Amino acid sequence: MANFDIIAFDLDGTIFAEPHKEIMSPRVERTLAAAHDAGVLTAVASGRPTGMLGSHVSSLPFVDWHITVNGACVSDARTGAIISERTLPRPLALDTIDFINRAANGARVGWSMFSGGTAYFDETLAKMFDRDHPAGESFSFVESALAEGNDVAVMTSARMLTETLVEGPDKLGASFETAEETQRVLDELVRSGAHDLEIAQVGPDEIEITRKGVGKGSALSILCEHLGIGERRAVAFGDSGNDATFADVPCTFVAMGNAGEHIKRIADDVCPSVREDGVAVWLDEHLGL
Repeated sequence: MANFDIIAFDLDGTIFAEPHKEIMSPRVERTLAAAHDAGVLTAVASGRPTGMLGSHVSSLPFVDWHITVNGACVSDARTGAIISERTLPRPLALDTIDFINRAANGARVGWSMFSGGTAYFDETLAKMFDRDHPAGESFSFVESALAEGNDVAVMTSARMLTETLVEGPDKLGASFETAEETQRVLDELVRSGAHDLEIAQVGPDEIEITRKGVGKGSALSILCEHLGIGERRAVAFGDSGNDATFADVPCTFVAMGNAGEHIKRIADDVCPSVREDGVAVWLDEHLGL
């Protein structure tokens, strides 16, 4: 009997070693497939929406569930049926956008928004990406995502798009020019008493925002309850700030070797890095197949 009933795994930095190469390594794929054959369920747990999971992962026969947009949505990987959707209320999203734009004090903010399985990026964010990745880039980040078959769109304004949504977005993302600007805005946001927000810093210059209590950890709890699985029978792998909420629930949280030190400190265990197929190494050792 396997030691776990469900395996949840992040994508970028956990399964995907290259930032924009949406392919699972052969060893990790074999290990997850073997676990699935032994009766263990699997769930992608990503900050991406369903439309940006990539054709490779979306076509894998052993992926059972999608935990997407930092846990705002939980859906059946095969049917698309949604069992949980927790959006950021529209008035709160608008207030948050306005606050961050004011706090930026004239500095550029690149916005992303995730709603209904689609990712929206503004032109400022696309330009920031092209600036940071100039070598060999023949087209923008958004165009690259579109070329990979992702459900991506360009938006003129995060505020304008939010105003058109009936229930508000699943997640907001804000990127800044420097780590110092990011920290300054994040500090102001926290000092403002943003008690209705869940804020994850996913890189030195990027934050992600969902409704309070919405995270990958709570989403995994919702999925376990739906499936009748005890949370201690779940194992989750991640590397970034938006994986930190796995430490808030009773699952076994395994941090990647390439994770930041603050993520490793709160994890139950640490496996080798994504480039060393850490997920497969840990599962081969602990799954008990």
